[in-house]
Amino acid sequence: MTDSSDTPSALTASHLVTDHDVAARVARGHNLLRRPVHDRSGVARLVVDVTEWTVHNRELLTKRFTDHAVADAYARATDPFVVPNEGTGVEQQVSLLHRQLRHHIDWLERLRRTIPSRQQPASGHDEPRLSRHARSRRVPAVVATSASPVAAMVMGAVARATGVLPVVVEGAAGERHAVLRAAERALPGDGVAVVVIEPSEIDPAHPSPASLIALGYTAGALGADDVIAVCAPGLVHDAALDDFANVQMDHGDAWRHQLGRLLSQSGYEAAPVVSARRE
Repeated sequence: MTDSSDTPSALTASHLVTDHDVAARVARGHNLLRRPVHDRSGVARLVVDVTEWTVHNRELLTKRFTDHAVADAYARATDPFVVPNEGTGVEQQVSLLHRQLRHHIDWLERLRRTIPSRQQPASGHDEPRLSRHARSRRVPAVVATSASPVAAMVMGAVARATGVLPVVVEGAAGERHAVLRAAERALPGDGVAVVVIEPSEIDPAHPSPASLIALGYTAGALGADDVIAVCAPGLVHDAALDDFANVQMDHGDAWRHQLGRLLSQSGYEAAPVVSARRE
């Protein structure tokens, strides 16, 4: 079912605009299915992109229907998103992601078939594209999967660079989806988010799956242009980060300067970085 009630939710835009928007989300899903994935780096990038795609889907359904019944039904039908086990082969990991993608796409295609029968607004003032509200002061946020020493260092660096205490969106160690629940409650809709990329427990040279999910969710909620990834020391570069501004932490202050410059591009007045005490 695409609605939780007997009365289908009406549309906030015309049949044509709504169908165009849902069709675009379906097309994006098929593009993700067709993407060739040959290694674990490709798997990691697919996890980020599927997570971001799902968040955009929910945002669209909330925007294009008069109540939340459709978006809630989509969430019930597609949650939880299962991240492949790092210990399995690449082929098995891709197969799991593709099965979930097909389930999402099938749901959206069923929804699309119901659009012509739904009530559309009488006004002709359609909104062809989702737009962001005008912003005043940007709100910084730090998204981290746990209260680690690395996360604490990033929080301090953001506060110094912006002169503003950031909103902290933090998960719990050992709970993969805890940070997503925290983000749903606390992530500012008009914010700039710094996502802490922590090492995997199985392979410390690579990002943890939970960090990549948090990155994808945050990008889906705010847009990739408003997300900065800060990688813990020692992580090798991962293709999943290529679509984002990213900073590689080191043992000096160079990464703080780089983060400050990126934040200044989002409207903050960069503060001078003094050599930091151990945080």
